[in-house]
Amino acid sequence: MALYCLLIGAIFINLRILVSSQPIFGDTTHSPDKTSICSDESLTRGYKCEDYDVITEDGYILRLERFPEGRFNHRGRNKKPPVYLQHGLIADGMIWFTLSHGDQTLPLILVESGFDVWIGNVRGTRFSKKHVSENFTNSNEYWDFSFVELGKYDLQASIRFVYEQTGQKVHYAGHSLGTTMLAVAALEWNIEEMVKSATLLCPIIYLNHVTNFLASIGAHAHIAEISASFGMTYLDLKMPPLGAIEYALCNTPGVNCWTLLADTITGPNCCLNASAFNLFMENVPQPSSMKTFEHLSQSCRTGVFAKYDYGNPNTNLEHYGVPEAPVYDLQKIPKTFPILICSGGKDQLAAPADVRRVRSELKYHNIHNLYIDEYSHFDFINAMTAKDVLYPDVVTFMKRFN
Repeated sequence: MALYCLLIGAIFINLRILVSSQPIFGDTTHSPDKTSICSDESLTRGYKCEDYDVITEDGYILRLERFPEGRFNHRGRNKKPPVYLQHGLIADGMIWFTLSHGDQTLPLILVESGFDVWIGNVRGTRFSKKHVSENFTNSNEYWDFSFVELGKYDLQASIRFVYEQTGQKVHYAGHSLGTTMLAVAALEWNIEEMVKSATLLCPIIYLNHVTNFLASIGAHAHIAEISASFGMTYLDLKMPPLGAIEYALCNTPGVNCWTLLADTITGPNCCLNASAFNLFMENVPQPSSMKTFEHLSQSCRTGVFAKYDYGNPNTNLEHYGVPEAPVYDLQKIPKTFPILICSGGKDQLAAPADVRRVRSELKYHNIHNLYIDEYSHFDFINAMTAKDVLYPDVVTFMKRFN
């Protein structure tokens, strides 16, 4: 998904097409009336919701939302096991609520199953745009991060905050890039100190078997690197003229935007709710750094899970002490750490071959698998059937390792 969006964005942002700048849904400031998930009563559906701000080691201010208790399950919050949910690329925590039937979303199912649910929002997204230095917030340097910083700093700060607030280790669930962040976290800091288990929905730790044509072309044509060379430090697909392009495409007679934007990007999703499309597009996409796109493109081309390659031995030497970007070794993840890997047979981004590689490298670890043949990338967070074929297994897995 991310690489496709980059390809489209990089092409059109420089065309300066003279059309209306009206975006398809909402405006280019990402629904300014929404200051957090908790501020949207249509999503919280009467559930108690709390906002918290967390500061990372490198000064980014992140927003966390907490659902401490259910409408039907009111057991004291301090006795409930905490769960932390992490969104993927060009999304934020709202992505977990983009079904039209909100009580069937993973966060609210977990709350009613007796969990204390926390939702993260990484740096650069609408609820996590601040830095302790206001001047830094408005600088290009603000966007100098890839998924390494998201896993090393954002996850650590957010999970530590939940751990300290609850006094309990945390169950983790991440989708797409949220799985990559978890892998980085597990290799950059002592994850077992604060995390009980990890559920990986559509892991994109390896990307060299991506079968999506546009994503592959975007990576191998170095679109991200070319865009960065023109001074693009981040990508926001709601900015003009991209919003106008979305509007034109999705208002063309006979065009099914769900199919166009979802299936074209990820492969055919089986079970998306067409009535939820407007809600989805109000909240997705979110801004993300160009460096993250570059890093994903590197992974796609090389087939290696490594730190960001600066493309120059001397620059790599300056950052890492070695001339090549260090490679992450999944086998160094603690072997006793419980991991549930969830993947789909139709996913063109978390391709089955790449997921098999992850499983193979972790074969001597505490690994559990859930494979849904008809599912693609978006199905794992938006499918109408997820409440029946996916989420019960996630809940059971987490309860098993309480």
